[in-house]
Amino acid sequence: MDIYERFKKIIAIDTRSDERSGTHPSVPSLLDFANVMVNDLKELGVTDITLTSEGYVYANINNNKDFTIGLIAHMDTAPVFKGGIKIPRLITNYDGSDIELNSEITMKTSEFPRLKSVIGEDIIVTDGNHLLGGDDKAGIAIIFEFLTYYLDHKDEFKYNLAVCFTPDEEIGEGALFFDNSIMKANIAYTLDGESIYYASFENFNASSAEVTIKGIGVHPGSAKDIMVNSLLVANEFANLFPLNMTPQTTTDKEGFIHLDEMKGDVESTTLNYIIRDFDINELHKKEKMFYTNKDIVLKKFPKAIIDITIKEQYLNMKDIVLKDTRVIELINKAYLAKGLPISYVPIRGGTDGATISYKGLVCPNLGVGDFNCHGKYEFVSLTQMKLMVEILKELFKADI
Repeated sequence: MDIYERFKKIIAIDTRSDERSGTHPSVPSLLDFANVMVNDLKELGVTDITLTSEGYVYANINNNKDFTIGLIAHMDTAPVFKGGIKIPRLITNYDGSDIELNSEITMKTSEFPRLKSVIGEDIIVTDGNHLLGGDDKAGIAIIFEFLTYYLDHKDEFKYNLAVCFTPDEEIGEGALFFDNSIMKANIAYTLDGESIYYASFENFNASSAEVTIKGIGVHPGSAKDIMVNSLLVANEFANLFPLNMTPQTTTDKEGFIHLDEMKGDVESTTLNYIIRDFDINELHKKEKMFYTNKDIVLKKFPKAIIDITIKEQYLNMKDIVLKDTRVIELINKAYLAKGLPISYVPIRGGTDGATISYKGLVCPNLGVGDFNCHGKYEFVSLTQMKLMVEILKELFKADI
């Protein structure tokens, strides 16, 4: 099975994670998919495989070396849009024109300029009704393709290979039960990103905030001086955050406060936020704004009750990665060997690698050629997927 056929096989399985389930893995389909991964590894001849009750799949390939490099990709796809696409479309030698996904939906280069970066490449697009799932099944397909080659050419490589497929990355729990005592890697890489010409060892510090507002509900005909409409109080609260601190107004290393969900009625309203910043001190400043807003709003609505819960989600891995620059040196040597450019860009989001790095396994991120993820306009460069396999070969040959 080549990389394209494997990719089609695994994206046909819908593995959307569910942040509200409270289970691990978050949905039964992820455990089903994990079993598919186990069976596929066995078909390749891998014998040292572990499947945990939480849905993590580990595989260890001993090459009688003293050093082990791990490769990690996540099995779940974003819960915001349905997956399980059965009929993706391969466009060979893409010419840079608009792409008709179906009779009603066209992906226009004017709206999605990333298309211009893959002119001349073979790309895979959706049917306009499904998520493609390249985030991160492109990473899984790349690892399987490299693993297939590795098993038949062990003498070419200087390091043992360890693999881990994680569940629930899209809901921030991908590394929750990660166990390097099973993986046994010295360093590792997540394969989970956009262009393969960019790697990342820096990501957002992240927190979540839940704001619950209790009001007083009475009949609107006799509400004067009694009713406290929690929806209106919530609106006052939300509007106190600066408009230039939202995702749509920030870029590069600018942090943001994002109102992700708001639901309620007169009696009770809940607002769910995500808070992001590359600088941990700036993140804490943003967190404090929630309590400042609470004080301001309560002066105007003293009968309201406002509860705020802020939780840390993950931290910037930069400081951890820079303590062991071998992971960066190997990337540089691999790209140099292939004659390819590589740039390091911060991730305006999270990655399993961040939490895994804080667990003691340094783990920067490599791209997989997936673009416009988390929606029907997602596309994957098959050309870049294949090229990343070649880069991994060089990485495992390079001197540490």
